[in-house]
Amino acid sequence: MYKLKEIVYDIIRNCRLIRNPSFFELRSEASKYSAPNNLGVLAFTSKVRARSVENTIDDINSIPEERKEAVIKQLEEVRDWAKGRELIVVSGQVGNTSTFSIKATAYVSKSYPHLALMFMTNYFPAKEDGEGEIITIDIPEWKRNLIVVDPKEKINVVLGSDYYGELKMSILRLAMNIARERGMLGVHAASKLYRVKIGGEIREKGAIIFGLSGTGKTTITMADHNLVKPEGVVIRQDDINILTMDGKCLGTENNLYVKTDSLTKLPGLMKGVLHQDSIIENVSIKDGKVDFDDVSFSSNGRAIAIRNYIENSDTSINLDKVDLVFFITRRREMPVASKTKNEEQAVAYYMLGESVITSAGTMDANQVGKPIRVPGFDPFIIEPKWLNAIRLYEFLKRNKTEVYILNTGHVGDFKVTPEVTMRTVISIVKERAEFEFDEDLNLYVIKRAEGVNLSNLDPRRVFGENYKTIARKLREERKQYLKSNFPNLCFAYDEI
Repeated sequence: MYKLKEIVYDIIRNCRLIRNPSFFELRSEASKYSAPNNLGVLAFTSKVRARSVENTIDDINSIPEERKEAVIKQLEEVRDWAKGRELIVVSGQVGNTSTFSIKATAYVSKSYPHLALMFMTNYFPAKEDGEGEIITIDIPEWKRNLIVVDPKEKINVVLGSDYYGELKMSILRLAMNIARERGMLGVHAASKLYRVKIGGEIREKGAIIFGLSGTGKTTITMADHNLVKPEGVVIRQDDINILTMDGKCLGTENNLYVKTDSLTKLPGLMKGVLHQDSIIENVSIKDGKVDFDDVSFSSNGRAIAIRNYIENSDTSINLDKVDLVFFITRRREMPVASKTKNEEQAVAYYMLGESVITSAGTMDANQVGKPIRVPGFDPFIIEPKWLNAIRLYEFLKRNKTEVYILNTGHVGDFKVTPEVTMRTVISIVKERAEFEFDEDLNLYVIKRAEGVNLSNLDPRRVFGENYKTIARKLREERKQYLKSNFPNLCFAYDEI
């Protein structure tokens, strides 16, 4: 029986390859499929509009033999069908430092040149000739939807999906796994640098923000908090970063692949989307006019924003030091902000990954908004996931990083507005927020933040006499979840 690697290379050998077309050649070819629009950017609509989570095998080596045989049989069908067909071959660099930079190569069906163009625009130019360490074959026109990953061989096959996010994350999923193999930690988190006045002097603080797509990660990342020079923020990355054990945070993408549903509220980010090289995907266009706010067309509209044109960005994608970690949750029982007691407890909340299902993770509208737990706030972790927890614990312990939990949803039935979140975050960064230990939740809970009225967002007040029961039941649920899924992380879940 053929192994995945052998089939993939059979496909490559038996196809006609269009190797390394220039940016202008690809753009010219892709423009034939673009919808005319008033912004003058390339615009595409995909049939599949979110990642195909239910059809993804993130490690073919770990599935039962019977299922593996069925997968291999389908891939052999693809191999036979693909003979003589044309594939566009493009390469790019993930990351741009000597510590972490990986070359990736994508083989994309000729009929989908915009996917190859988006890949080329998203990542850094390849440093050298030859094939990348990570390989993805992307055949959107295949009759069945299937995504197969082989972490050992560093190979992906994407079938039946024309959504660019699937191609992008096939690369980054394996890049994060390679980072872990090399003693680092890949995280689904954004990054930014704060320059704020504390005690009369300007201090720099690096922050990373964890959260599932669609829960406010980009909004927090892009926020300037109305800071005035010499204070300010510098945007680094929006999606995937690599943490090194000496405290650094290394970016992965040259340009950013962002959700567009909140773009009109983020003018600084909009500047990067309006650049002529930007590409939009699954965004409403009526009579030639782009409408980012029309989420009825697709709740997962996307754009590749040109990072250097985003307000408050600079030439770097990296942080020299991570001082603050923010986990975004949307649990109604949680306060607006809380602070973990220690590194062990921080790791427990990282592995809980509490949030809600968003449009980026499913095409089923009935599932959007339902509670979910995604370890690491990262649906792309390849087993063993518990190793990420160990690596994060080492990172936090060595670098004395503070960890906070932000609720960007509701406290009970009371909405946490973006304004409340932004004022809370900057209060934390400036060391002006006040926390008080809550023995029922077993966390430090925010009691004061500058310019914020927290009275209606205090869970103890919202839930009244039921609060103690609700909080302790939630803690027990969390502990049982961690025990069941990560029995070797008792040092962490004992702190819940």
